[in-house]
Amino acid sequence: MKKIKLFVAFFLLITFSMFSQNKKFETYTVQQGETLQSIARKFSVTPYSLIQLNPELSNTTTLKGGELLIVPNKNYKAEEDPSVGKDYVENGFLIHTVLPKENFYRLRKEYGASKRDLRKHNPVLRSEDLKVGQVLKIPVDRDFKIEGVENQVVKTKPYIVKPKEAKYGISKRYGITIEKFEELNPQTKGRALKMAELIVVPDTEEIPAEEKGFIIHRIEKGDNYFQFKQKFGVTKEQLIAINPVLEEEGLELGLLIKIPKIAEAITTVFIPQIAPEKELKAVLMLPFMSNKSTVDFEKSITSDIATDFYLGAMMALDSLKKQGLSIDLKVFDTQNNRTLVSSYLVRNNFADTDVVIGPLFFGNVEFVSRALQNRNIPIVSPVSQKDHTNLNNTHLIQDTPSDDKLMDVVLDYIKDNYKGQHIVVFSDTTKAMMPQLMKTLKVLEPLDSLTKIEIIKPEKGYFKPELFREKIKEKKDNIVILVTENNVVTTDVVQNLGVLPEKTNATLFAFKKGANFNNIDNNYLARIKFHYPTSTFIDFENREIQKFSARYKQKNYVTPSEYAFKGFDVTYDALIRFATHDEISGALNAGYSERTSTKYQFESNGFGKGFVNNGVYLVKYDGLHIVKVEEKLKEASPEE
Repeated sequence: MKKIKLFVAFFLLITFSMFSQNKKFETYTVQQGETLQSIARKFSVTPYSLIQLNPELSNTTTLKGGELLIVPNKNYKAEEDPSVGKDYVENGFLIHTVLPKENFYRLRKEYGASKRDLRKHNPVLRSEDLKVGQVLKIPVDRDFKIEGVENQVVKTKPYIVKPKEAKYGISKRYGITIEKFEELNPQTKGRALKMAELIVVPDTEEIPAEEKGFIIHRIEKGDNYFQFKQKFGVTKEQLIAINPVLEEEGLELGLLIKIPKIAEAITTVFIPQIAPEKELKAVLMLPFMSNKSTVDFEKSITSDIATDFYLGAMMALDSLKKQGLSIDLKVFDTQNNRTLVSSYLVRNNFADTDVVIGPLFFGNVEFVSRALQNRNIPIVSPVSQKDHTNLNNTHLIQDTPSDDKLMDVVLDYIKDNYKGQHIVVFSDTTKAMMPQLMKTLKVLEPLDSLTKIEIIKPEKGYFKPELFREKIKEKKDNIVILVTENNVVTTDVVQNLGVLPEKTNATLFAFKKGANFNNIDNNYLARIKFHYPTSTFIDFENREIQKFSARYKQKNYVTPSEYAFKGFDVTYDALIRFATHDEISGALNAGYSERTSTKYQFESNGFGKGFVNNGVYLVKYDGLHIVKVEEKLKEASPEE
């Protein structure tokens, strides 16, 4: 038995010795009378190195006997560390060791990083050239992988577990999951942490505890001010005022910033909770035009829209019923006739109605809103983009964002991503476009006090081709803004931009894609990377959209139109919100949601003025595909 015990003890000693050699750091117990300087000499390091390993120390710290410190392991062998001298990915960067014969051209060709990018993230390159053995940070895509390397290395630093600390708290402070924590510290898997245990954590700044009214966010690759405005409801100016470091550093990867909880509902995802045996009574008002004995195909668009919307709504009801929600629905054909709508309101008792969806047209919405104003019934206006604030109904819900909101999204995006690009505005001469033109100049002119925005208007109804060669700069990135709804002006601008020399970089923005774009060649729009806002976006590559389309076609023998998707979204979102919350404010402030083609971010229009959905997609042409905008605009200066 003694032999067995001796063998086990010997085995553990050898194992511990091997384990210790492979650890870069270890703990050291301070002896009485030792100082930072004497311990530094003992381990052949500088006092500054010890302070880096133990951030709670400083040059003036008096050490106490029995105190634990992190120190270098004298037995550590660097050649046994698989990460030494090898490339790895960390926080959106490739950590790369410069090889013989590598130069800026090769790095750019291999990793897509210009000399400008490399100098930005590697200060040493601002004063000297590339050298063999230098370790560089190269920005890469989030999903970048090193060929032949299965697991990417995460740079770590040592950490001593403090009393009562657990995996959850440490993981949260360093922005990792418990699974990732255990991957970095496999010896802790399946057990609690021990006080004074030496572990490793990501070599990043610790995330501080959240302050009241603020969210702490670490900047990730792809973050930009436009996304912050969309997600958190906070402007670039507000962020910089709270985080002055952004003025100098910009959105540097890994930087910790505070974001005010200005619009908490936007940052919260709506979570449905349908109570058992919950029942809703709903009314749907649509202009089916059933009074028409014959169909005029040139004027049947209203009936088509109503029918498609209704079929989409029925799909929503089927889905909700499968989730246990009981729905009593009444459907009225308004025939776009106010007298008929009035008779419905008189003959039917709306006292127990939970929600009214419709009518479609603004005039009828206004009529129904006034008639039911004192009934406290939520009324959803599903498609009208006109401003509803003047209707003064606390329970009126505008489901489609206004044209003004679409315009705001475009201007916010340009403003938040402006890096000195050349801005040109093409506008027609009508009075109707003057408010948009004035607002554009008011928002964008303060971006650059040294550069005046070019405003170009047609002469005798068209633009001279030489204007485009003169006003669109070849050696700069150009932002072109189109302020018109005129077919001729739109065609003239797009075609002239579309035939500019290939090396000319111009991006076209419009405040909506209306009927003036109906006859435009998509190849021209792709060439100039056309950007525009929309209240609906259907991603037919998305598997859930494909499933919905298949179910719809199986049931209705036709492919769903845009209004079928809209009918589903409006009906589903309204009913599930009112099934979860009885009060309108609770239902609409319960968070963000996204359905098949629409996203919902409801905001109050002001006291007594109801609510509006401000969910807008900014989309662009990526080749001949239309995709959501996620990337920043290119920087203005040409790459070196």
